[in-house]
Amino acid sequence: MISTHQADSICFVRQLLLRVPDELHARLAARAAREGRSVNQLATQILDAAVDADRGDRSARLRARAAAQGVLVPTTGAPVSAAVRRRALEGMSGLGPVVDELIDDDRERR
Repeated sequence: MISTHQADSICFVRQLLLRVPDELHARLAARAAREGRSVNQLATQILDAAVDADRGDRSARLRARAAAQGVLVPTTGAPVSAAVRRRALEGMSGLGPVVDELIDDDRERR
C-alpha cells in the first residue's frame, strides 16, 4: 500500500487469512457497507481495538492526538442518546482520511 501523506513513504502490511462463519462475515459486510468502508478496513479497526483493550484507554490517547493536531474541539454539552449519537457519527462521513492519519500515527508510536 502506498501512503500519500508524510513524504509519500511506502507502508508494508501483512495479510491474515481468517476463517469466519458466513453469518459473521455477512454482519461485517453489512456494517462495512453502512459505514462506506471495506470489510478489510472494518476488520482491521476491530482487531486493532481488541488487541489494545489491555493497553489502557485507547480512545483517550486518540483524543489527545486529535487535540494536539487541532481537530478535536472540547464540548460542555449534556450527554446524548444513542440514536442522536449514531446520527451525529453518520453525519461525519468523509472524515476518514484525517482519522486514518491519527490512527496511523498512534500505531507508529507503539
